[in-house]
Parts: sequence; structure tokens; C-alpha cells
Amino acid sequence: MAQHFDVEFFKNLLRTTWIGSEFVYIEKINSTNSYLKELPFSELIHGMVVLTDYQFDGRGQYEKKWEAAPFKNLTFTIGFKPPDGSRLPLLTLGCACAVSKVLETYTGQRVHIKWPNDLLIGGKKIGGLLTESKFCGSKPERVLVGIGLNIFQKRFRKELDGIALCLDSVSDMPVSREKILSECLLEIEQSYRQWHKMDIDLQRSINKRLIGYGDWVWLRIYENLQKEKYKFIGVSENGELLMLNQQLDVNKFSYEQIRIITGDHGISETDKSLSA
Repeated sequence: MAQHFDVEFFKNLLRTTWIGSEFVYIEKINSTNSYLKELPFSELIHGMVVLTDYQFDGRGQYEKKWEAAPFKNLTFTIGFKPPDGSRLPLLTLGCACAVSKVLETYTGQRVHIKWPNDLLIGGKKIGGLLTESKFCGSKPERVLVGIGLNIFQKRFRKELDGIALCLDSVSDMPVSREKILSECLLEIEQSYRQWHKMDIDLQRSINKRLIGYGDWVWLRIYENLQKEKYKFIGVSENGELLMLNQQLDVNKFSYEQIRIITGDHGISETDKSLSA
């Protein structure tokens, strides 16, 4: 039997100051990001959260479809109205870091961030983020951070078999969607505060969770494998990737240009020969 998200229970658990104070529950919708994207500006409250039990046309990065079984997961979007449009990639990473902290309390395992927006436990995907922005000139009218977390869904389509997992299968304690959401929003509020104040601790927390941080990695830029490895030295205050090349120069890469490949995983022999 479908277990609806208990809105009243969630509201009683929520301990944030502003995120989630304006909360919209919709049982079935194509996309929570799309809902907030189309909401009139005057009706969008900073920190508004929209959650659905059944998102039937969710999107991931690069227009990939996000699979979410009805009534089993957390699919929600937070609407922000930040003061300016700089450093938005760092805000997305800050939200990912916040959610990672919550998931770690349930599993006792490190939750890693795979650039730019996937959450992994033991190399398997447990969640993802999609940020979309709408600008009025150079100022953002709205920034929408959509988050999908696998909570109870244990079966996935064939191409995700062995790649995705859910929290309930690796948790050391009872799992409640309402409790997890309330905890995530509290951590995200803290991350937003750090982001707004340009707190260096936010970058440090993100770096510790990024896959490949501190290692020499391969880079695929616009689907082109680079000819040499780079050392991944973290993210800048603007959310750019910082890479040290073989000549010890620091290169900066923006949000969607790049894919990080650790070791030789995912690199074909043809790729290697072309890179030699």
C-alpha cells in the first residue's frame, strides 16, 4: 500500500529558521523544478520547498531522466532568491555536502560527491541534484535546487542495476522520509549561511567529499579525454574545479565542462592510445 508523505509529522520535526517554512506537497507532478520554475515571481518565497510523492518526469544532469518509484523516495526542490548570481555552483555543492552529512549519520559510511552533482555510497548512486536558474539581467530571479534521494526503492531499471542503491538497504537505524527531509533542510540552511558569508569552511567540507580530491585524475572535457593527468586540488570560492597540470600550473574549470575519472576506470584502450 502506498505510504503518503506525512506533511504534519514533517512540520513538527522541522527545526529550520526559514527553509521549508513555506512547504508545498503535491502527490503527483511531472517535476518539482518545473513547478517552481513556472510559479509567478511574487508567489515564490525564499526557501520555499516543493515535494512530491510521485515525480513522473524528473530530470537529472545533461537531460537524463531521474527514476523515482512513487511513494518510496524523496523528490523535492528548494527555491532560493540569492542576492547575486556569483558562486552558484558552490551553492549546489554546498547543498550536496549538507545532504551527505545527513546520510552519513544513518549509514556510518562516507558519502562522496561525484562531480558535479551525484551522491555515492560505496561507489553506488544514492542521490543527485539538479540546479536551474532564471536571471533578470545579471541578477538571479530564482535559483532552484532539485534533489532526489533513494530512500526505500530497491528495484531500479536494468541499466541502473548494481549502480544505484537506497538508504534503507544500508542504514543502521530506522528510516523515515519525513525525518530525513527535516534533517536535510536544517543542514542545507547551514550550508546556505556559510555560502552567503563566503565561509572557507564550506569549501573545505565539500573538498573532503569530492571523488578524486588530492589525486591525479583524468579529465574528459566536452567528451574529449585530455592527454595528461591533472591533480585535483579542490574547488575555488566560486565553485570552479581547481586542477594542477603536469607543469604545476593551476587550471580552473567551470561547472558543466568536465568529467573527472579516477585511475583508469572508464577509459578505454582507444582513449589511452589517443591520449598518449
